[in-house]
Amino acid sequence: MLFPSRLLVAFSLLTSAYLVPVAGAQDSKELTARIVAERDEAPPELLRELAAKKDRAAAEGLIQAYGSMGSVFMRREVLRALALLDGVPEVENVALEHIANIATESPDLELRDAAIQLLADAASLGKFYLQVIVEAPADDDVREHAMRRHVERADASDDAWYRRLYEPQKAAEPDPRTKRRKEKEEEEAPKELKVHRLASLRRMALGALAPRLTEHELQAALDDRDGGVRRHALAEFHRRDAKNAYRRAKDIYAKPEGNVEERILAAQIVAQEEGVRAADGFIDLAQKFITPGRMRLALADLVAGFNDDKVNSKVARLVGKGKDYEQHFALRAARGYEDKGLDKRIAKMLDDKDRELRMAAAEILGERGSKDSDVFESLEKIIERGKDEEVSTIALVALSKLRAGDPAWTAKLQGYAKSEDVTVRNAALAHLGQTGDEAHLGLLKESLAHEQWSTRLAALKGLERLRKPVVIPPIIERMAKETGRMEREFADTLFRLTAQSFRTNAQAWKSWWEKDGAGFQIVTESKLAEVREAQEERRLRQVTTAAFFGIRIESHRVIFILDISGSMSELTRGKYEGQSGETRMAVAQRELKGAIDGLDPRALFNIITFSSGVERWLDAGVAGSTGKSKDDAKLWIDRLGAGGATNLYDSIQMAFDDDEVDTIFILSDGEPNVGGQTDPHAIREHVSRWNEHRGVMIHTVSVGLDLPVLEWISTDAGGTHIKFY
Repeated sequence: MLFPSRLLVAFSLLTSAYLVPVAGAQDSKELTARIVAERDEAPPELLRELAAKKDRAAAEGLIQAYGSMGSVFMRREVLRALALLDGVPEVENVALEHIANIATESPDLELRDAAIQLLADAASLGKFYLQVIVEAPADDDVREHAMRRHVERADASDDAWYRRLYEPQKAAEPDPRTKRRKEKEEEEAPKELKVHRLASLRRMALGALAPRLTEHELQAALDDRDGGVRRHALAEFHRRDAKNAYRRAKDIYAKPEGNVEERILAAQIVAQEEGVRAADGFIDLAQKFITPGRMRLALADLVAGFNDDKVNSKVARLVGKGKDYEQHFALRAARGYEDKGLDKRIAKMLDDKDRELRMAAAEILGERGSKDSDVFESLEKIIERGKDEEVSTIALVALSKLRAGDPAWTAKLQGYAKSEDVTVRNAALAHLGQTGDEAHLGLLKESLAHEQWSTRLAALKGLERLRKPVVIPPIIERMAKETGRMEREFADTLFRLTAQSFRTNAQAWKSWWEKDGAGFQIVTESKLAEVREAQEERRLRQVTTAAFFGIRIESHRVIFILDISGSMSELTRGKYEGQSGETRMAVAQRELKGAIDGLDPRALFNIITFSSGVERWLDAGVAGSTGKSKDDAKLWIDRLGAGGATNLYDSIQMAFDDDEVDTIFILSDGEPNVGGQTDPHAIREHVSRWNEHRGVMIHTVSVGLDLPVLEWISTDAGGTHIKFY
């Protein structure tokens, strides 16, 4: 790792002592030789024994041992042993420097995260090395992670460094003559390599500094060019001086050209200060076409939060009237108003021509808890009609909330659990499983053999919720027929029920059950916690080469979605300001080809590309990971070119059209600007809705820009989000 120049002097002073020989080095060398010889089979206790020698040879031996290990688990154990040397004179620097190098250079995300956490926990020099990472030419994700951990341990002694990172930036442009003079001075000055400044680091630095800023400094931050900085400043200003912050907030929230998140914070401050008096202004602003959708929803939540009869009545009268966006606002704002007549008006919206309104109406009816039989009938008609699978599923979920415990509805759910519509079927199974009623055991066992993997997953989750020994044999039997991600889902379920660690060895599970199944009781949560670490150890001991930007690929049914819009032809950033690397497209192509090369031979895969339109490598289905299919895919990838707009929404929708996919990787470098949806919040809502009863794992990679929509999508799906520049 290359260290920032301003830290080199401090680092050399700290490390000058560790070249002194220390007695007892021979013992450390013997231990090192044994560990290196045994490699991943070495007991982790040996690593801790080596660290206990607390000499230079021990530190160097652990570093040598790290290079000999093949599994993530044993490499992580070496890092943990090195961290034990924190605070040990003469050797702590060589140990923690290696941990910092792993944090910045390892291609494995789990090892990066583990290294940064170890530094965060190191009481002696941990903060110093976190600071080194923040100022190093490392990946932005790593620098941000290190900064978050540093801020968690922040105190006043860090203020000088935080101020350097923050460095106020006024929104107004400087005087042209001053600007030209500064540019000339910079041209004539010796060139110094500078690490890229990150807006996220500035925001975190200000967040740590905010309580100790002067009033003048806080006022300056309120005028910063970065919206995130202004939000931090406004929040702190409100904490100190609510009245003055309120006056500032009134100006901010109504400006249509302002940063949306900043405007939402300002509206929240206005709501706190004005109370229900703010409602009319919020309603008027929400009904303007120019108001962004995210802002409109936030205003609806604030209006609903007032819980005022007069305001509720006013909003309720707007339900079903006006433009689509006005009706969306009214629905959300009035959702808590108790009025039977309102339920009937909302039910009428189930037949609205606007699909989004139909879905919103069904969802809100479920939330409102109506007991009106007419409402039940309206929702049931939507399901029976079956014209739109997504709307039908939302109606089914709503009815399951409204009629929970009703035997007649339970009987209908059993019928829907055999529907041809995959999401309707899975939603019905999910609700039957949530009852924990053993009467549904037969249906869940039957569904465990369904041809659709997502239906098998819904049945598996339902069986797990029963928490009865009787569910274990069918799960074991079915697991023997699963592969990839689903095989692991079955193994994880069995582990949570039994605390047995046979992982994906179906024969071992079967033998264990035949021997110990009689009288077996489902494991308690406390017992499960005791053995969970052992299961994680087994997972991390597995060596896998398949990865996409460091995210391990465990699926056997995967789709890669690749942005090939015009901006993908732009160059990636170099390690320092002024430097550049390959095109974004070249990096993406190389990573994608490497991921395909590493796929399990049993894996099935496809590739979707998007720009102004959407295309896929295979017209339908997925290909097996044979040598020929991999070669064909890589040749197709090499021929891709960059051009056009960014149609993210339609590409994800196409991926979800494949019922067999259980894992999706998405790479994009721009805000969506064409397709069925372009609003990031709407895209998030749609993808979350599609996936609610599918359980697809979604990992995302953003290129060149910080794209919140990708992070939202991966977070909602339980996946990983990374970014590179």
